[in-house]
Amino acid sequence: MKPGDKIIILPSCALTEMKLEPLVGLTATIVEVNDISGNIRGCWVNLPGQYLGEREWYIPYNSIGI
Repeated sequence: MKPGDKIIILPSCALTEMKLEPLVGLTATIVEVNDISGNIRGCWVNLPGQYLGEREWYIPYNSIGI
């Protein structure tokens, strides 16, 4: 995973806890990969349109499909 890659947002408990279920199924573009010591935690992504007035959102690793 690297910036510029396209992902599909998948359902997960983490996404539900963040109240971002409406994003499930959308295709997004990775802006920044959040990794700690080589372990990917999630990614900041650009959505194809706005959600709650924002285009850039943090998506947890278990909600990222390639």
